[in-house]
Amino acid sequence: MRELVIVDGYNLIFHQELIKETADLAHARERLLNRLAQYAALTGIKVVVVFDAYRVRGGKEHAEQRDGLTVVFTAEGETADTVIERLSSQLAEYWEVSVVTADAAEQRLVWGYGALRVPPKEFSAKVDETLQCSRQTAHSSRTGDDYLENRLAEDVRAVLTRWRQGKQET
Repeated sequence: MRELVIVDGYNLIFHQELIKETADLAHARERLLNRLAQYAALTGIKVVVVFDAYRVRGGKEHAEQRDGLTVVFTAEGETADTVIERLSSQLAEYWEVSVVTADAAEQRLVWGYGALRVPPKEFSAKVDETLQCSRQTAHSSRTGDDYLENRLAEDVRAVLTRWRQGKQET
């Protein structure tokens, strides 16, 4: 079965204390989504991030695909927990579902649907480790000759050099 991680977005933002590092909640949300998109791309794990919008007047639930993530904003009067419960119950049969939330009651409920419970601190550490390993691998594979110009065929490099210098090929 493929892995699916459902994240309570604001819960993770506040547990990672991203709000302290940024100017506002929207910026913290963007930083979180960028990190999770990198994590999803590196691991191949499907990630769904749910944000509460229950205080947004007239808001309707909507989901969008963004950088490999599914981002869900709840409807007015609906909490992220409600959406996470619904997704967990519907998808646990087809996916290996993990839910990232610090809410103990929510953890017990999704566990009843067959989802794994992952505390925000543990998930954050896993994301950090994945991103760090990726950076180290990318850094250690650089040899100094990774520039594109050093890998071009000599005739192609000569044409591009003349073009760059403003000399036309005839």
